[in-house]
Amino acid sequence: MSEETKINREALIKLKDDIECKTGFRFVKIEDGVAVSELDLQEDHFNPYGIPYGGVLFTMADDTAGVAFISAGGVGVTINGHVDYLRGSRNAQKLICTAKVRKAGKRIFYIDADIVNEKDDDLCRFKFVFFNFEVNENTR
Repeated sequence: MSEETKINREALIKLKDDIECKTGFRFVKIEDGVAVSELDLQEDHFNPYGIPYGGVLFTMADDTAGVAFISAGGVGVTINGHVDYLRGSRNAQKLICTAKVRKAGKRIFYIDADIVNEKDDDLCRFKFVFFNFEVNENTR
């Protein structure tokens, strides 16, 4: 394992652990350019209409996309995020987010993320752009 790969793996583990500790999201899959997280919803995740807050969904997607970004060799930050909220999920019990790197350039990564509930209903779709600080041989 190269020193660069070791550093990136350590960053990935630190980010994953930090996100899980601070947000309650848990990662159930992390592979090259793919991350899947889950969140068991609690009372404070819902707005007064019984629908998970949009900010909870956006944070979950951005954090999951960030883990996918790092798992694909990226080191950097989100520079743009777009969301389409497709439907509310009144009284949902769980959110599942899947993020996939669609294109990994030297400096720019494009990542798609989708969130569904426990019934596999599509709740929202995201498109993120990440800026890669460090160009290395792991990026495509």
